[in-house]
Amino acid sequence: MELRSADDAALGRPVEWICSGVPTEQPAPDRQTAALLGERGLLLFPVSPVSAVDSPPRSRSRRLVGYVTRNREVFRLAMMLRDVVDAGRDHPMVVAARWVQAGYPADTAARWVISGVHWPKVAQSISRTSSRVPS
Repeated sequence: MELRSADDAALGRPVEWICSGVPTEQPAPDRQTAALLGERGLLLFPVSPVSAVDSPPRSRSRRLVGYVTRNREVFRLAMMLRDVVDAGRDHPMVVAARWVQAGYPADTAARWVISGVHWPKVAQSISRTSSRVPS
């Protein structure tokens, strides 16, 4: 498995490699993916089969399986947002990481995103103007 950063600055280069031990000529070890990541303290938020079809693999042995994080708060927020965020525009893990990195607890960030605010800077601007968080 290749792990890549969702950060645009990383330019799509792998930041870590995890070997499953299965030769590329054989089918991917789908059932082992979460376990292999879990052994390294990574939580997997899988992509839906539909979105995986929309972005075809670059080669026979490469395909998108999902997003991973070590941050449990990011993962918890992403799970809260999985039915709220349009995955075609922004994946719930990317949105969750943005909010947690800005210092928002998952519950507060979820209220903002559910109310339609997807960027922490917008929430900060609204908070300064109105001095309130959506309830």
